[in-house]
Amino acid sequence: MIYGHGDDIYNLTAKVIANFSTNVWYGADERLLRKLLEEKAEVVLHYPEPDAASFRKVVAAYHGLSPEHVVVGNGATELFYLVAHAFAGVSTVIPVPSFTEYEDACALYGHRLTFPGHSEVSAIPEGSRLMFICNPNNPDGRIWTEKEINNLLTANPDMILVVDESFIHFAPAARTVCSWLGKFSNLLVIRSMTKSYAIPGLRLGYMLGEPELIRKIVRFKQPWTVNALAIEIGKYLLEHGEKLLPDAMSLLERQRCFSMELSRVAGYYPQLSGTSFFLVKTDYPVGALKCYLLERHGILIRDASNFRGLEPVYFRVNTLTGAKNRLLTDALKSYAG
Repeated sequence: MIYGHGDDIYNLTAKVIANFSTNVWYGADERLLRKLLEEKAEVVLHYPEPDAASFRKVVAAYHGLSPEHVVVGNGATELFYLVAHAFAGVSTVIPVPSFTEYEDACALYGHRLTFPGHSEVSAIPEGSRLMFICNPNNPDGRIWTEKEINNLLTANPDMILVVDESFIHFAPAARTVCSWLGKFSNLLVIRSMTKSYAIPGLRLGYMLGEPELIRKIVRFKQPWTVNALAIEIGKYLLEHGEKLLPDAMSLLERQRCFSMELSRVAGYYPQLSGTSFFLVKTDYPVGALKCYLLERHGILIRDASNFRGLEPVYFRVNTLTGAKNRLLTDALKSYAG
């Protein structure tokens, strides 16, 4: 899915006025980020640490762990591929719909893949050794409960469960399982700095797990994958960046108001979500609708047709400001198919 994701502005010639296609949080004060970039810019004149060691220490302290529990990646995606590489060829479960990079990473390393629906995950195929879940889930905003995750871990002790918490700050009902690491040796938690702090261009993420499991995985990691600027910005954000994080309850309330407005437009059916982004089912061809919105209104949506498990009648949107949300609602009203 390298060229089929949201925020693919690099492919476009039309000017984007309202970008609903990405689920990155853009509500924070950009002035602080710009100031940080200027202050730290000189670090690009030197090589970074091969393993982002100083950022690993900050991540460990943030979660009350040792650095041996942490591996840092060039965005969460590098870590998905790293896990897939470390467990190459095993039987892997990916509930769908979900982030398609899990499948791409596993396919690259010869995994035997099973794709149950979310309602079918209680019956994990015998012999499964790896499973990826996203909480809250991308693209539909589904929340995995603590009970569901606990059941997966306890019922399948020989299976590594990867919990992608890239959007955990956007969902008030979602509960992190980072504190479970001492209890479950078969748990990995991956987080993305990209989404919560609006730095997708820097590429920064990290993974937490028991040291023995981390050592097995990090053997396959290439050095110097995280650049010096990302390391310095990441350290600052974890130590001082709480004010840049979204107010999850307020964000969810805005999402519900936005979803309600869209539901009043004929031919569009917003789906329930526990976070700021959500799927919309439509009576219209999504590809043609996406082109119309971009070319006529400067609005970019996420065509969700390449998510396994979804029919090609869905698109995904994020919740933006009230003014931009109204731009989309009005544009959809004007679309005649």
